[in-house]
Amino acid sequence: MKNTVIQVKNVRRAFTSPKKEEGMKGTLGLLFNPQFQTSEAVKGVSFEIESGSFVGLIGANGAGKTTLLKILSGLIPPSSGEARVLGQDPFKRSMDFRHKISLVMGQKAQLWWDLPAVDAFDLLRAIYEIPMPLYKERLATLSELLDVKKHLTTQIRRLSLGERMKMELIGALLHWPSVIFLDEPTIGLDVLAAHKLREFLKVFNEKEKSTIILTSHNMDDIERLCSRVLIMKSGELIYDGDPEQLTGKGEQRLRVRLLHPALKELLAQQTGIDLTAITSPEAAADDGDSSELPPVYFNIKKEQIVGVLQSLMSHHQIVDMGIEEQSLETVIHRIYEGGATS
Repeated sequence: MKNTVIQVKNVRRAFTSPKKEEGMKGTLGLLFNPQFQTSEAVKGVSFEIESGSFVGLIGANGAGKTTLLKILSGLIPPSSGEARVLGQDPFKRSMDFRHKISLVMGQKAQLWWDLPAVDAFDLLRAIYEIPMPLYKERLATLSELLDVKKHLTTQIRRLSLGERMKMELIGALLHWPSVIFLDEPTIGLDVLAAHKLREFLKVFNEKEKSTIILTSHNMDDIERLCSRVLIMKSGELIYDGDPEQLTGKGEQRLRVRLLHPALKELLAQQTGIDLTAITSPEAAADDGDSSELPPVYFNIKKEQIVGVLQSLMSHHQIVDMGIEEQSLETVIHRIYEGGATS
């Protein structure tokens, strides 16, 4: 029987801030006759997450991802609705709850910069009351997995960004949390450091069966780690499911550039491809320079490519073509541009 560890029911979160006009008049108005504006960061979001899941939380800046993680970790309460993590109300921040969860924010340092990493970890050991033998065992395991043993005695401020991020992870995992919230953990890391961090998270999730929610603008993080994605847009949850359903497993993207631009409806009629699978260019004037014409994209199965090309060549002159694999990043971009998830 599957165990649900996170339950979110119609959660909303609004923020109220003062509204100021320009100049001295605006400043005086703010003092004597303040006006306020309300913005809703999370709008009626609902979902459940089972134990041991690795879930990606995707969205553009301002979509509500970080606000949702702060609600789930108990830093802020929802304005309405209900959030339960491990059967508890996160905002009550009980000692038992804090011992079972962890939040890592890639843009904020949570360790003491002036201390060597090993001293910062020893402070966390005392805070979480971790028995010394267990602490040493965990520290050895985590530092070996992340390959930072030689840096444990180095002052944290003197470490590189990638090394500091690894230390932040160790500090967040020393108490062996059941639920881990990761907000942009690979931000600013080079390719090698990001790869090592991803491999560590994958191994930790598989070995310890911890439940992880990851937010990231790097789609490599999501594609390589997450078996489920939640996509937020303007505070609303617009997709919840398998990332492979988004990328259309078995589909490829055919790119063609025509000598003369064709209407989307005409291309659909000539190729027999559904309109939703065609991304056509804006109408453009034919100035004789075919390189200026934008390409047309067909999201189709591999076995359809030859037939589509034959249909196109019988009506149009193709000056350029290519076949691209569907990527999650491309699909997310289309969702945000067009507002559709299919």
